[in-house]
Amino acid sequence: MASEFESVNEIRRSDPLAQRLADGDPKAPRELVERHYTELYRYARALLRDGPTAEDVVQEAFEKAFVALGKYPRERIETLSLRPWLYRVALNVVRNVWRDGRREVSVAETPEPAEYIGVVSGSTYGADDKVAWLDTLDALGQLSKRQRVAVALRYLEDLPYAGIAEATGWPENTCKTLVRRGIGRLGELVSDGSDEKRGS
Repeated sequence: MASEFESVNEIRRSDPLAQRLADGDPKAPRELVERHYTELYRYARALLRDGPTAEDVVQEAFEKAFVALGKYPRERIETLSLRPWLYRVALNVVRNVWRDGRREVSVAETPEPAEYIGVVSGSTYGADDKVAWLDTLDALGQLSKRQRVAVALRYLEDLPYAGIAEATGWPENTCKTLVRRGIGRLGELVSDGSDEKRGS
């Protein structure tokens, strides 16, 4: 519980990078991209299950973010919680992709677990771990879009519920419900898949 509280406080604290962006520091935009590109890509890929489309989404999200920052008053930039705000921008781009009906790729095209979640090199995955990971990714793709968004933000991106609410615009209790139901559904889907494999 304490770590959840600390995470919420961390989101609410003023971000020095936001201050630098407000001040017009020419190095700040590059640092923003360097700091958040990997996590936004991982998030977009979890939602879309397509690497090239996820790259396009992240590129477009940063473009939209920089356009917005150019229009925001200084006071708004100074108080931005950059990480949840960027997730919200990326989610809006992902929603456009979903609305346009661009394809999602099959589980067979998904990356290795270490590549996907950025595990420290040196960690090894056995065949069982890879199968479990692919089963979970497949199950994640079967959740409703809202559950997929909430679960990915909570468990892939480690955002607290307040951050998820900020990134999605949904009430915090809705985020908690979506995560709880999504995790429950994931458990059912993964369990059903395991039972089917044992039965064959």
